[in-house]
Amino acid sequence: MKWILLLALAASSPLAQAGFFELGGSVNYRSSGYDKNNYIQSLTYTASGSYYFWEMCAWEINYTKGGSKQVTKGAATIDPKTTVQDDITMTSLDLVVSFAGRQDPFRPYIKLGSGYLTKERYRKINNDPREKISAQNGLVPSAGVGLSLNISKEFSIKLGIDAWTSPLDEDPLVIDYAGRAGMSWIF
Repeated sequence: MKWILLLALAASSPLAQAGFFELGGSVNYRSSGYDKNNYIQSLTYTASGSYYFWEMCAWEINYTKGGSKQVTKGAATIDPKTTVQDDITMTSLDLVVSFAGRQDPFRPYIKLGSGYLTKERYRKINNDPREKISAQNGLVPSAGVGLSLNISKEFSIKLGIDAWTSPLDEDPLVIDYAGRAGMSWIF
């Protein structure tokens, strides 16, 4: 709630001169395996919306949803087939500072903020029902660095690395990160 109030104050400030929006999205997919019974797959979607209240400063809201699945089975017929699935959902609000103007061909940026993370891990053996074996929920700090490559006045390709921790009340504290490549539209 505090972030929304801060965003509204910054956007309505007389110093808010830029006043343009950027919408973005990315999809990350990975598949790696040895055979049909031993593989890893992951798929993550991220959507973002940014409001530039100054030429090189923005509030960015991100929503990420995704997961991964690891399947393992030994060579013997009696070996169990084990599936471990991770699901993640994160909503974050970050302050983004660009180091170049809107029209520049390359816009490096950094961002810092916080989000709400939900991370759950499930295990399934053969055809048994899946069981939850781990879960984390809570507020997390987030940060990132990246580069926006302008293709046209309204369209750009964004490359970056985002990082966040496990909820601060978790022990041990773990840092997760994701490499992102996506597109954005400025209007």
